[in-house]
Amino acid sequence: MPTEQASLLLIDIGNTFLKWGLVGACAQGPLRDHRIASGHALLAEIPALRAKLAKLPTPESIVVSNVAGTRARAAAIRLLEVWPTAPAPYWLVPPEAQCGLVNRYRNPAQLGSDRWAALIGARRLLGPRPAMVVVCGTATTIDFLNAEGVFKGGVILPGVGLMLRSLNRGTAALPDQDGDFVDYPTQTIDAITSGCQHAQAGAIERLFTREQREAPDVTCLLSGGAAPAVAPRLAIPHTLHENIVLEGLYAIGMSLLAEVTPRRARGGERRSATPP
Repeated sequence: MPTEQASLLLIDIGNTFLKWGLVGACAQGPLRDHRIASGHALLAEIPALRAKLAKLPTPESIVVSNVAGTRARAAAIRLLEVWPTAPAPYWLVPPEAQCGLVNRYRNPAQLGSDRWAALIGARRLLGPRPAMVVVCGTATTIDFLNAEGVFKGGVILPGVGLMLRSLNRGTAALPDQDGDFVDYPTQTIDAITSGCQHAQAGAIERLFTREQREAPDVTCLLSGGAAPAVAPRLAIPHTLHENIVLEGLYAIGMSLLAEVTPRRARGGERRSATPP
């Protein structure tokens, strides 16, 4: 297995933000216990991360989830040039099976890499039990994993921010402003914010109740930038996680290091960075 001195760079490129973490390689415990440094930036601000990363040691392995397209990928490639001797990054493309999970998507590679990583992260944290994995970002994704580690499927809906902006763009009078969640809103900005958060919570609760009929011990795991705003509205048991996508990338990175280390001991070549 890799030593404590080895480090992994984990990068989650979403539709709005790039989130990253440099962590020590250790098979046990959640990602937060091994964090060396971490941060985030708007996609337009990716080049500004170069100065910060330049102060950090060269990672042993780099694992990237990117759902933001080729422009964000190119920006990330330029960013990683800050380490001339760094290994080629592993760009996650969901395969049919990985880290003990089975991908039942009709075309496995079409599943969002962030969704797949979140499912792997949930498995790493919860072990062999059913899970409903909710990531509240630009879009909200709700995905289901059974106790055997099979991804059953999931849904995608607009995130809180998209709901707010769509009301502003699609109407003549509704403002594009942040309001407060209140039980009985008496001004428009609060009515919009409260309605959008109710919509998110209602979808999550509806799907959780349905899943409970099939898997009574299902755990709802909630993550993403908008999760802290949505979590207080939920009337179901749930666990809030800072970044379940990075947790999954950590598990993937550890599995890649575990494959590479014996080969190096035998004088073999570095593992290809091309996803399976």
